[in-house]
Amino acid sequence: MTTPRQSRRGFTLIEIAIALIIVGIIGAAFTKLLTSQSRFFDQQTNIRKARSVARNSMNVMLSDLRMVQDSGGIDSAASDGKLIRIKVPYRFGLVCATNGTITTVSMLPSDSSVVAMASYAGFAWRDTLTGRYKIVPRPSSEATDAQLARGTQSRCTGTGIGQANLRTFAVNGRTSDILDLNAAAATGAQSVSPVFFWQRVSYSFKASNAYSGYLGLYRDVEGTATPEEILAPFDTSARFRFYTSGADTSIVVPPAVSSIVGIDLVLNAISSRVVSNNINSHSMSKVRTSVFFKNVRSF
Repeated sequence: MTTPRQSRRGFTLIEIAIALIIVGIIGAAFTKLLTSQSRFFDQQTNIRKARSVARNSMNVMLSDLRMVQDSGGIDSAASDGKLIRIKVPYRFGLVCATNGTITTVSMLPSDSSVVAMASYAGFAWRDTLTGRYKIVPRPSSEATDAQLARGTQSRCTGTGIGQANLRTFAVNGRTSDILDLNAAAATGAQSVSPVFFWQRVSYSFKASNAYSGYLGLYRDVEGTATPEEILAPFDTSARFRFYTSGADTSIVVPPAVSSIVGIDLVLNAISSRVVSNNINSHSMSKVRTSVFFKNVRSF
């Protein structure tokens, strides 16, 4: 006796076609989602990179600009706002005495690496009558800290007439320095007036060596070999603006350097690469901050 053959039922062509269409739609949507998320992540990464360039450049410049004095702190500024040159203090002390063209000073203990990296350009002493610092450029014979003559210690530590009665001390193995500075312009510096050594530093936005077609931020210490490109790339709108006495807003055209009391940093940085699938779109981060100099004049 034979048994009836069981019928076998499969998928019809229409069912297979519908399944393929549904799978295709889901796959296309999933692919679009992944692509969108990938581009969003790429865009956010580029924005963070641009923001990092802007913020790091701000931190580097603020470390110098916060030291600049209101009296003679700005040396020069380019008319296009792309360059400023400043006098940056890096070592501090007190005046002991002046004798003819020699000013004897007692300098506080300093980190040897800071002194070694600085390029001595002169000193400044604070006039107790005006409250303003008087800038004194170095003579050609005093190119570095190491070439400054050791001063007569009794002028600083002695208790007699014309002696400052100061105490020297050491911190972590670093000791005070008593030095003789040659400068006729310092005649009249009062005993125990604050004094600092300064170096001339330039910051500029100019063509980047690392990113062709864009700007880089350069730091140049006068007396060193070549300017250093510290961060890049920047948009062409990156620049310096200037505050003058009594003004609430910064101005574009630099005024006379004697009237500049602060700098407005316009740090429009861009990403080093474009957003994926967009050959013309660099992400930009616009960071803007202001710094006002120390000892701002009274009104």
